[in-house]
Amino acid sequence: MKRRHRLRRSREFAAVRAARIFVGGPLIRMQRRDNGLGWPRVGITVAGRLGGAVARNRLRRRLRAVAAARLDRLDSWDLVVIAAPAALAADSRSLSAAVDEGLRRWGVAA
Repeated sequence: MKRRHRLRRSREFAAVRAARIFVGGPLIRMQRRDNGLGWPRVGITVAGRLGGAVARNRLRRRLRAVAAARLDRLDSWDLVVIAAPAALAADSRSLSAAVDEGLRRWGVAA
């Protein structure tokens, strides 16, 4: 994912959290806000309590790939994807379906 499509600073993540627009499911929770930049940005959060560094980083890479494949549908949003504990055991197809479900609930066509 290109640098301009990533949320990198904690204040960027905090701004998305402050907007309080979210959808949730058993695998992930997604939060969003309009950014006014003209392109989407995505941030991935995987808490340390979910497991060791290897497992967390693997999950982060998988979620980043899922989100990158959907950038064209996100308009000019900042999107934060927060992994739930069940996401560690989920396959990529399930993670993709969870992201698609969240986008569908926001009215974004597949």
